[in-house]
Amino acid sequence: MKHAILGLILAAGLHAAEEKTTEHKTFSGVRELVIDNISGFIEVTASTSGSVEMDIEKTLSGSSADRISLAKKEISLETTQEGGLVRLVVEGPFRRYSNWHDVYKFNYDFKIRVPRDVKLELRAVNNSHVSVEGTAGDYTIYNVNGPIEMKDIEGSGTIHTVNGGVKVSYARNPREATSFKSVNGSLDISFRAGLNADVKMKTMNGGLYTDFDVSSMPVATTAAENRNGKFVWSSRRMTGVRIGQGGPELQFETLNGNVMIKNREK
Repeated sequence: MKHAILGLILAAGLHAAEEKTTEHKTFSGVRELVIDNISGFIEVTASTSGSVEMDIEKTLSGSSADRISLAKKEISLETTQEGGLVRLVVEGPFRRYSNWHDVYKFNYDFKIRVPRDVKLELRAVNNSHVSVEGTAGDYTIYNVNGPIEMKDIEGSGTIHTVNGGVKVSYARNPREATSFKSVNGSLDISFRAGLNADVKMKTMNGGLYTDFDVSSMPVATTAAENRNGKFVWSSRRMTGVRIGQGGPELQFETLNGNVMIKNREK
């Protein structure tokens, strides 16, 4: 493990302080990788190495050196390995107190190289983007205030964000159910030709687009509800189509944005 302190910067006029550190970590025998971040980006790329390699930059800032000192005591990166599972969690008072108010700022930026088949669970909240390139394992990807981009991936899973777009391109189409969601952002998903899937799509303020040939597919309804002697069914406002011969369920849902399902070979 290498640890390099980049320095403590004091702006005398503003009495502001910032400290940056970088750390290199290596893990062997990893089959599952979990990163639970609060503030900062997560970037993952596939490599030919048999180990997980990561460079982590931590930034602490505040209006005084004393606040930086407090941040160093309260903010930590907890790292555990249990067999093939590696988990890194950014810890601090915000995990324990719902009314916690920060007196400093902190940021963890992760640059990670993984074997292609590692299963990924990545979570970020603020000042963040999450990107993944070239991996073949399954995935669970969550963001809150930032986009998600995945390029030339395989596997199946969940890709959800709140404030940001989702852009994904597949090197091999998903073989299991997969979900793409945002609240404020478009879903731009590119599959290989020959896609076979049962698709459910929904947007409130945007359009639904695809350049695959589709056929209609009924969308499951909820149980009937008796209202004043009349039976009422709800379709959950999802649009259902079948691509190719049908297959795993692919669900696309956003509130403010477009849903674009593309054939990347056209």
